[in-house]
Amino acid sequence: MPTLWLFDIESHEQRYTSEWQKFLPLQLNKAMASHGKNQWKLEVVSGGQTSGTVSAGAFMNFAETNFYKAEQVANFSRRVAAGTVKRGDRLLFTDAWHPGVIHCRYMSDLLGLSLKIHSMWHAGSYDRHDFLGRTVTDKKWSFNFEKSVFHASDWNYFATKFHRDLFLNSLKPGSDHKAKVVGWPMEYLPQLLSKYAALKKHKIILFPHRMAPEKQPEIFAYLSSMLPEYRLVFAQDRTRTKAEYHALIGQAVAVFSANKQETLGIGVYEGMLLGAIPVVPTRLSYKEICRAWCYPGSWTRNLDSTKEYHNELTAHIRSAIDVRNPNQIATLAKRVGQKFFDGSALYAQVLR
Repeated sequence: MPTLWLFDIESHEQRYTSEWQKFLPLQLNKAMASHGKNQWKLEVVSGGQTSGTVSAGAFMNFAETNFYKAEQVANFSRRVAAGTVKRGDRLLFTDAWHPGVIHCRYMSDLLGLSLKIHSMWHAGSYDRHDFLGRTVTDKKWSFNFEKSVFHASDWNYFATKFHRDLFLNSLKPGSDHKAKVVGWPMEYLPQLLSKYAALKKHKIILFPHRMAPEKQPEIFAYLSSMLPEYRLVFAQDRTRTKAEYHALIGQAVAVFSANKQETLGIGVYEGMLLGAIPVVPTRLSYKEICRAWCYPGSWTRNLDSTKEYHNELTAHIRSAIDVRNPNQIATLAKRVGQKFFDGSALYAQVLR
């Protein structure tokens, strides 16, 4: 029977990766049972311990991620050499931006293992607003690497149509049939956050994103003086535990985004789960996830545009909060969760 080898992502407190390390194996084992794959095995390919720190303005440590992924490749290669990896085994890379995809395709082809490689795309240099897209000036190497990973994988997964189309239109890799929109495997979130649902709401508007240029925190700071009756809070202006972060969401009446880059909008979804109004622009994946709740993207194209439209934006925020209906938000959160934060489509494809 096949083994599913799970290449996880190194754990960071302020990211969802620590949650994935805990919940993804549980969810995959449950999916195997429900798909009649009880004889399959799940093996997690870990890269060991890291410090848990991140590079400034980023979602990982750009040095440590390399030795984590290198250790994953080394650990898996040892299993190949020992004969533990069998012909037809499945590999799931939870971060496609991983040189191990190439290494594993190399071993699969040269050793005749016929491994099936599944890769999940979060971000990359193909997005000009992403950290990689901004900092890699000569994209010949990064574009070619991303296309190589795409073709080395049997299947490539994206959380939303927007993200898939951004990838395909930017890189034009061909083989579009290898790109699947599946949502992300985060069905654990409603239960995880349920203990914060009873927290008393305060006049808090939360910025749940990283303090990074593509998130435009300067716009949120500017709005602070325009909304004196509310407390505008940056979730990541200082180090907080995940529990402290979730408690903040539980007390917020709204979560705000002016993002130029966003794979899925996990912080906004977490806000919905805890009864916070989403205040998001009509761009990126937001227009796909909760279009009816969006404000015009032109209002936060940059700080200058916000200064021009600050009256309209602040009026929108006040109005959205004034008519906030917990039952309506709960219905929205359930719909969004079923379509975008559930791993069922991913598991079905990996286990087919």
